[in-house]
Amino acid sequence: MKSFEKGKLSAAQMWTIIKMAQWDGDYERVKSFFKKNLYVDQFKQLDAFVHEMQEQLQNIFHEDWVGNPGINVSDDGWSDLTAEVVGRGNKFYKEITLKKLQEMANSCDYNESFLYAFHVD
Repeated sequence: MKSFEKGKLSAAQMWTIIKMAQWDGDYERVKSFFKKNLYVDQFKQLDAFVHEMQEQLQNIFHEDWVGNPGINVSDDGWSDLTAEVVGRGNKFYKEITLKKLQEMANSCDYNESFLYAFHVD
């Protein structure tokens, strides 16, 4: 039985699902959780939402990433880092700062990659 009623999910519901998934770097487990608890159309909605939230972060912090002193990650690392922020949930996402992104990058405090949970087999 799916955890959410069939149909369109609100942003609040999507953040709840992300929190329930308990992102820990195990994208296979998280993907399984999503597939078990969501209808196919909801899985697609969540995928689009996560990508949108990640894109917003990338836009907000782009100049900081490439600036001086910057955020010390490659292109792939930038994708992984910003996806990690989304994967950690709404509260973490809303409270992210340049300093915290730099600390995460410098200490390798992020996983590769929350987005893998949305790759279709």
